[in-house]
Amino acid sequence: MSPRIQFILNRLNQLHQRIKQHDPFDRELLAEEEHDFMQKWEELIASGQQTSPEFLFDAQELLSRFIRCYPNLVPLMHRDLLYFIGGECLHYLGDEELSFYQEVDEQLYEAEQAGDTIDIGQIIEANSSMTQGENLQ
Repeated sequence: MSPRIQFILNRLNQLHQRIKQHDPFDRELLAEEEHDFMQKWEELIASGQQTSPEFLFDAQELLSRFIRCYPNLVPLMHRDLLYFIGGECLHYLGDEELSFYQEVDEQLYEAEQAGDTIDIGQIIEANSSMTQGENLQ
């Protein structure tokens, strides 16, 4: 599994755990819509672990649904998830965020080409500490 897919899966798992602690997902009995959403989330994580070719497309669809249907929970999400999933999720990022993550992406590419061990979270953190007090996550 590529470091990017592993990073995305880790972020999806983190977000999955976070949203289960907030309404409406913290209820003992979920409404049909929320139950369906959580089931699709679990299926997405399973498809990512199996490196399904449809994984990123399914992730784009699910995150877009999350943003549309549960805007009050969006602050629980790391913004880097939107960038690394890409596609229509990029529309939810501002120009400064896109520039930031493009710089991170270039550093990741250089590290991959050099055969270095890649820790995407560490590269993001190192770059965000260089920004002027902005919190991009």
